[in-house]
Amino acid sequence: MRHLWARPRGWCVGIAAIGLLSASAAAQRLDPIVYVVRIPAPETHVAVVEARIPTANRASLDVMMPVWSPGYYVREDYAKRVQRFVARAPNGDSLAVEQPQPNHWRIATRGAVTITLTYELQCGQRSVTGNWVGADMAVLNGAPTFITLVEHAKRPHDVRVEMPAGWHQSATSLAAAADNRPDHYLATDYDELVDSPIIIGNISVHEFNVEGSKHYLADIGEIPPVWNGALAAENLRRIALANHRFWGFLPFNKYVFLNVFRQGGGGLEHLNSTLLTSSPRSEGGGALRWLEFVAHEYFHAENVKRLRPVELGPFDYEHPPATASLWLSEGVTTYYGDLLVARSGVGTPKDFFASLSNDLTSLQNSPGRLEQTLEQASLGIFSTGGSGVGGDRNSTVSYYVKGNVLGWVLDARIQRASNGTGSLDDLMRLAYKRYGGTVGFTPSQFVAVASEVAGTDLVPFFHKALQTTDELDYSEALDWFGLRFVASDDPKKAWTLEDAPNATAAQKEHLRRLTVKYAGM
Repeated sequence: MRHLWARPRGWCVGIAAIGLLSASAAAQRLDPIVYVVRIPAPETHVAVVEARIPTANRASLDVMMPVWSPGYYVREDYAKRVQRFVARAPNGDSLAVEQPQPNHWRIATRGAVTITLTYELQCGQRSVTGNWVGADMAVLNGAPTFITLVEHAKRPHDVRVEMPAGWHQSATSLAAAADNRPDHYLATDYDELVDSPIIIGNISVHEFNVEGSKHYLADIGEIPPVWNGALAAENLRRIALANHRFWGFLPFNKYVFLNVFRQGGGGLEHLNSTLLTSSPRSEGGGALRWLEFVAHEYFHAENVKRLRPVELGPFDYEHPPATASLWLSEGVTTYYGDLLVARSGVGTPKDFFASLSNDLTSLQNSPGRLEQTLEQASLGIFSTGGSGVGGDRNSTVSYYVKGNVLGWVLDARIQRASNGTGSLDDLMRLAYKRYGGTVGFTPSQFVAVASEVAGTDLVPFFHKALQTTDELDYSEALDWFGLRFVASDDPKKAWTLEDAPNATAAQKEHLRRLTVKYAGM
């Protein structure tokens, strides 16, 4: 987090048909849960969901709705927006329903092979994890939309969207269902369904390809008349290409930028997409701040979605996790989001250091940095709220802000310790090779990989940076990159980075290598 386009009706091919075209063989062995989503009267802010669920001949079924969404570290009561919950047998008979806890329902099947649940959702939330239904569009997130079985099996989930008159498209990173019909999708399991938002309405789509991976910018909502979607897509293409240069690959065949123009803010990363809230006052192809914001979410496709702390998967949707590593998953993602904008040529080295200076200034003017450690900020996020944003500056520290700054400090430490043969780039790539995918890493494993890349023991460095409230030492990073802080008595300017006037040729080369635009971009 940072603070598809299925075709119009009648088209025979759309982006939902590109990429993963079938569920895994393992999931196919289980009968799917089949959903139909309807929006009968958009002005009422209500969506109606029908879910057909196989019973496996059980006498009763327990179903549930999550209490949190991966990537957004806030406990949320989605079930309170569920209304008119009804269960029926195939012949239409009503079935008895109990609600043993707020997000659980128990249905007596009376021997039915399948049961059908129907429920209404109040969709008036503009947050990146909430649902919105309005006169001209809908934004549906998985966790607050789809009730599922209480089970650990990898069962496919089938979703069909029925749109109101005048609405023409839906967009999601989910694969098309086997019939390849418009607005009909298939998730290999519930995790994928939760991790694949759907936008519905009239969508402006721009498509581009990066090394064989199809990308789609799907604009919806109050699209500004001065917005240039084609230019925005070109800027995103260059940022995506910089990510490919960084990692050496992209981990998906299809990726969708679900770009919702509306009041509010924030974005949330997903497995093969991101849900963005963009200002209706946006101009051109995206201001630098917007591009860095989107680059942050895009970098998450590797860093947290696939290279993840071991606690962040498999997900328990009823018991939010605690991890000490959000400084890396979020803060270092900010570092690389900003850095790869510069390396893509969309931004400049000056832009990168201006953004880093802003976080240095924010950190050094936050009393909470001396009260809370980075690990405490990460581990306690569900109790402090805000998903790392907007905490009490006097008592808490932001793992976004301090994590970004620590990324820069750590990069310099590795480069100097290895005499320039290693970097944070190398650490991230090696960590992905060792722990990417379904494995996950522990804090000690990440530190061990960092020490390996640096060629020296970094345990004391990480202990001080993560487990104490000692000030970060910037002297090594300043010296390595030939930088200094602006001389100023104004605390809002004193942490601004600038070139040191006496920087050596070696220091200038270190700085150039950090932010140099990738060749051919």
